[in-house]
Amino acid sequence: MYARFTEATIDPKKREQAEMIAESIFTAARQQKGFNGVSFCLDPRGEAVFLSLWESKEAMQANEASGYYKEQVDKLKDVLTKPTTRHAGEVKAQEETHKTPKVARLTISGIGKGAEAPATRLAQDVARAARNEPGFVAWYGALTEDSKTAAISFWDSEEAMKKSESRYLKDALSKLKEISTTEAQPKLFEVVEHEIPAVAAVR
Repeated sequence: MYARFTEATIDPKKREQAEMIAESIFTAARQQKGFNGVSFCLDPRGEAVFLSLWESKEAMQANEASGYYKEQVDKLKDVLTKPTTRHAGEVKAQEETHKTPKVARLTISGIGKGAEAPATRLAQDVARAARNEPGFVAWYGALTEDSKTAAISFWDSEEAMKKSESRYLKDALSKLKEISTTEAQPKLFEVVEHEIPAVAAVR
């Protein structure tokens, strides 16, 4: 499975408009071949991320080659305060439940050359650790084409997400630091719209 993380900065005054645009993006995504799900997360300052999941690299590339991706990003142009940033790559670890998330935490960090194997092992270990946390909903970790590790976790409440920070997340960030070229800065979001059906986890 492949994941595409599109980071955006939206004018907070245009949140309602952004949510309406997101709905149209979700509708368009459902029509795409190889589509596995999408989530839209936003914080009060306007920082946002769209996560989309695809059954294969070929499906994601075909989707982009068709002009679909550019068309969806263009829909946001009137609500953005700066250009979007795209990270995409293979999902190396995932854990999912059938619960509905309320909040999410995104961590993107550059990794050193040759660190792909330890980054993959770390992603798998962290996914399993996160699953044991109260309030856990889902976790996806990918190695991206731009030499980064990108992980997003979903939770059923802000309280559950915050509590997890002192346990598994603290340990995970410490281990990530050993292979990173940039300091990981987790970003916290409200989940505005989420349509990712749980499937068998990759182990």
